[in-house]
Amino acid sequence: MVQLVGSWNDFAIVPDQQMHYTDIDGIRYFWTSVDGLEAGKDYTYYYIVDGQTAVGDPYARLVLDGNNDKYISSAVYPDMPVFPSEKVSSSVPVAVYNSDAGKYDWQTASFTRPSQESLVLYEVLIRDFTGTEGKANGNGTISGLIDRLDYIKELGVNGIELMPIMEFDGNNSWGYNPNFYFAPDKAYGTPDDYRRLVDECHARGLAVVLDVVFNQTAGLHPWYLMYPMVLSKFYNGTSPHAYSVLNDWNQNNELVQRQFKDVLRYWLTEYKVDGFRFDLVKGLGDNDSYGNTYNEATNTWGTPSGPGTDAYNTSRIARMVTLHAAVRDVDPTAYFINEDLAGAEEENALASDGDLNWANINNSACQFAMGYEENSSLSRFFSPSDGGRMRGSTVSYAESHDEERMAYKQMKYGANGVKNNYAMRMRRLGSVAAQMLMTPGPHMIWQFQEFGANQTTKNTDGSNNTNPKLVVWNNLNNANNAGLCQTYRDLLALRDANPELFGNESSATILLNGWAEGRSILLSYADKKLLLAVNPLVDKSIDIFIPSEAGDASSLRLLAASHNTSPAIANGSIALEPGAFAVYGSEDVSSAIDEIPSDYDSAYPIIYYNLQGRQIAAPVPGQIVIRRQGTAAYKVIY
Repeated sequence: MVQLVGSWNDFAIVPDQQMHYTDIDGIRYFWTSVDGLEAGKDYTYYYIVDGQTAVGDPYARLVLDGNNDKYISSAVYPDMPVFPSEKVSSSVPVAVYNSDAGKYDWQTASFTRPSQESLVLYEVLIRDFTGTEGKANGNGTISGLIDRLDYIKELGVNGIELMPIMEFDGNNSWGYNPNFYFAPDKAYGTPDDYRRLVDECHARGLAVVLDVVFNQTAGLHPWYLMYPMVLSKFYNGTSPHAYSVLNDWNQNNELVQRQFKDVLRYWLTEYKVDGFRFDLVKGLGDNDSYGNTYNEATNTWGTPSGPGTDAYNTSRIARMVTLHAAVRDVDPTAYFINEDLAGAEEENALASDGDLNWANINNSACQFAMGYEENSSLSRFFSPSDGGRMRGSTVSYAESHDEERMAYKQMKYGANGVKNNYAMRMRRLGSVAAQMLMTPGPHMIWQFQEFGANQTTKNTDGSNNTNPKLVVWNNLNNANNAGLCQTYRDLLALRDANPELFGNESSATILLNGWAEGRSILLSYADKKLLLAVNPLVDKSIDIFIPSEAGDASSLRLLAASHNTSPAIANGSIALEPGAFAVYGSEDVSSAIDEIPSDYDSAYPIIYYNLQGRQIAAPVPGQIVIRRQGTAAYKVIY
């Protein structure tokens, strides 16, 4: 028995609001109707199940929280509907219905998504991205993020990935504790603020990917509250797999899966997002697919096995294929990204369905950044070098919200010549960026990675520290941090200007394993050639041989280089300072050199190159040089 209780009759519990039900294919659906509601007016409601359990609406588009909404500023959410505290317990999530909800006036009529192979995402936790500078107040908002979209666009990425924004416990969270999948969390702004964010991103050519959590929920999801755990058909009392957190969904339940498909369809249509990143895909297999033992009397599973969880799992593949089909029914080009972190066989099966898969290269990136040769190979940035994964099938990254900051590990554990040398630390971070971004295929950058954020993200036991982090935009006032950021701009501009070199059809020789002999990438497409050279050493300059496949060394132009370094070509090799990189290209490789518009942001540092493409400290009177600011540049006589 389910009773609908709402504000239209002052939350009276009356017989005519007991819900009807209809059984379809073994699933019971409850329904009723309410007459006389005014258009454009907010109405709040909840349900009472079996005469005793008050719950919210699992499909609510907006949820009020009697315990936490009072801490959300009116500046963040103006005119928020009021929780009916005199009529409803603060522990009951209350849904809001308004017939005009979702009537947003979209400004960007059309948007063409970047191809999967060219995708470079910028991962954002709205809470910590903006707010009080130099503080860890966790007061970032959608409005603050929108104010920084021009920065993200000028950085050169072509998409943002939002950490979970669906209604979560409290107001301070990473979002991996959702309760309601259809309601955006109010801690960052209004539902129309979220729509405006997507609209503003699309206006700038930026795709928007949502991080979604289909493995677990917190404790206020209505289906969690409706039954004692021992009797629940929606949840497992304990998880059958080894990576569980919070309350584990019963993935075998058809209604649970129908809910997930509806969630994906809803965000694609109502918020026009461009795709999804699926958290903890290893937990989305069938209950019995992990080799575990079920106790029906307690609705629990035995101690899960790590190898049993990590093993090739056909049910996970089938589930993601089914979810992807639901996405394609609405939007065939939407991105579908799995955080599976499984073996190549399983991930290639997913890639064959058009999926992308996360590829975590953090440990090796940290080793290189700290100045250690052991385990520092970065070849895995290229998916075929990552255990034979399909080309263009991985979104590889050096940092993410789940991993430690490279700059923190440099500062804490760096080798001699790195730990106490700030300029060298930033230079090595730039060389990590070069090895990632000059590798064909999709990649991801974690917020503030591009200018060397160094606050730890881990607790002493190695677990994630989810407390608010410092807002560190002022780091850009340091010349070395700003130089690192410029490195990212230059590299991303090269990708944008030469997409064919970084797509799936170019010829790629990836040699990112070496140390004393240096590292290189050679990309070719038709007559275009691009060569990255990297010196991994901490305290020694080296000459890196230019392969004959790169063409005539004398015709190669310098396209990008480590901040405040002077690479040079002589005798068929590239001279590089310790920890530095340089990118050279043939004459037909675009360096994105254009006339700088009159309103271009003069805050970008100015960098000079001679006509041979080599960076110089400053021009001399009468010299013809290329003057670059950000991703734009022009020729000038001094």
